[in-house]
Amino acid sequence: MSGKQIVRTGAALEQIRTALQQAPLTAIRQELSDQSILDACRAYKYVWRDRLLGPVFTVFHFIQQALQREFSFAATWQQMSVPVAAACPQYLLSVDPSALTHARGRLPRKVLEYLARDSCRRVREMVASKWRGMRLVGLDTTTLSMPAEKSLFRHFGTHKAKATTVRYPLATMASLLEIGSSALLDYRFGPFDPGEISTAGPLLTNLKKGHLLLADRHFSNAPFMIRVAATGADFLMRKNAKLKVDRLPVVKRLGRNDFITQLTISQPVRKNYPDLPQTIRVRIFKAYWKSPDGRRVEEWFVTSLEDARRFKKTTLARLYHQRWRLETSYLEFKQTFHADVLRSKTLKNVYKEFAAHILAYQIVRMLMAKAAALHHRKPTQISAVNTARWILGFSCAMAVLPVRSLGDVYAAFLEAIASSLIDERPGRMDPRAIAREWKHYIRLRQPRQQWRNQQLRKVS
Repeated sequence: MSGKQIVRTGAALEQIRTALQQAPLTAIRQELSDQSILDACRAYKYVWRDRLLGPVFTVFHFIQQALQREFSFAATWQQMSVPVAAACPQYLLSVDPSALTHARGRLPRKVLEYLARDSCRRVREMVASKWRGMRLVGLDTTTLSMPAEKSLFRHFGTHKAKATTVRYPLATMASLLEIGSSALLDYRFGPFDPGEISTAGPLLTNLKKGHLLLADRHFSNAPFMIRVAATGADFLMRKNAKLKVDRLPVVKRLGRNDFITQLTISQPVRKNYPDLPQTIRVRIFKAYWKSPDGRRVEEWFVTSLEDARRFKKTTLARLYHQRWRLETSYLEFKQTFHADVLRSKTLKNVYKEFAAHILAYQIVRMLMAKAAALHHRKPTQISAVNTARWILGFSCAMAVLPVRSLGDVYAAFLEAIASSLIDERPGRMDPRAIAREWKHYIRLRQPRQQWRNQQLRKVS
């Protein structure tokens, strides 16, 4: 953005520059300070000129667009400019989205990734709720799609479906979640092809003694459980379908359908990982319970918790279903904040966009945890989407209020977040189907440019 676009220069330009830096997302400045953004830039030796749209404003634009993806790029820029117009009513600031596009392009990908990983570090250091002295963590993976660009197909790959044609690149996201707050302890993001185990494996370095890992059946294979046990953490998983219970040796019987056994590492796995021990000792049990909708459910589980008196089968089975917090967090991350389809068309911008979504999600979760602690609630009782709305609403007001009143307004902001409770609706069942079709149009099964060329040839 050039100086010609501003009616007055000199002191006016400096006032606008200050307003641009201080105005956006005022409500989250305690969770993400200007200094932390500048420190991240210096950590990766990013040198920037003294522009109107510096790295602070640019980072907050990334976050605001992640929080309100129903708005376009230009609409987000316009909304962030409103506090600037309120702070500097005597000056006219011309909106130039192309200048912000260049500013987003200049910001290194590593800066956003550094801020996202630093938010995970802060979550790891938070005081967490515990279950019988153990911190509950969940592990799972999901996929995100993006535009059908050749460079993205080459880097990320896609699902090799047999029954249908997959038209878009897919990336794999693995996350280690703190169950009590639904905030991320760590994450990984990369190509689709390596698979869940390969993508999620590096996250195990965050586990330690006193953690109880809840994971789905995809992870309940002997090599993966050995890696978990090596960290000192305990685990509770559903039994893998390949594990035949009736063929396992019984080391110690703890009750009906409840025993300790030794799982053997297969020869092909030992050839790839010669340092692994030959066996791992685990407890396998079958639990029965009634689901909230009244159905009788039974399931086999694998765990490292061998004390059958302290850790009863039904208790562990009910505990395991807190793993559903992972599914809820993915729903909020992908649907509420619209991260299921990334918009960027270049590789570096895809990674920037994803890191911005992680950072925005983490800030929302940390504010929910802070509000819950102040008002004696559980973080998982609070609505994430309402928290994002409170952030955007209070930020506009706080940007133009005098400094002396910000403390009271911030307290009201946290109280508003704590008041946004989620209704408990046990036993709810919904089909994975839509009731209303979108439009009576055929599906576009070719690139738009190819379709346009075909239509032009018909006209000519």
